[in-house]
Amino acid sequence: MRLLPALLAGMVLLIAILLLSNRSLQHDLNNAGLQRDALAAQVQQRDQLITVLNQQMRQREQAELALREDLSTARQMMQSREKQRQRSLHENLQTRQWADTGLPADVSRLHQRPAFSSAIDYLRWLSGGQLMPDAGQQTGHQ
Repeated sequence: MRLLPALLAGMVLLIAILLLSNRSLQHDLNNAGLQRDALAAQVQQRDQLITVLNQQMRQREQAELALREDLSTARQMMQSREKQRQRSLHENLQTRQWADTGLPADVSRLHQRPAFSSAIDYLRWLSGGQLMPDAGQQTGHQ
């Protein structure tokens, strides 16, 4: 009979240990579930970000293609205008002579300026510049 209370006490102790162990495992399982949910949310955010970035990349590619087409069109227009200009120069002696003449001295002076190290230097140069003669005045360069 003495063995029965000891066996019963041992079983109660074993059940208590199993309950504590079960509680610990349940806690670990809950933590693992929370971590899984957090990781799933991060994966979902990452997938959304990848989707947005892919969409932006496609938009940039389309914009780049449009710019390349615009550049090609502009280049073709420039070549066409240059050909037209060359034809005009070769066809019309008066136009060719006009194109070969130099600019008037006052206009040439507009193209002359010193090198500037900053925008402030350029503004100072502009404000202190020489005034162009009035169009109604006679200049000695004509």
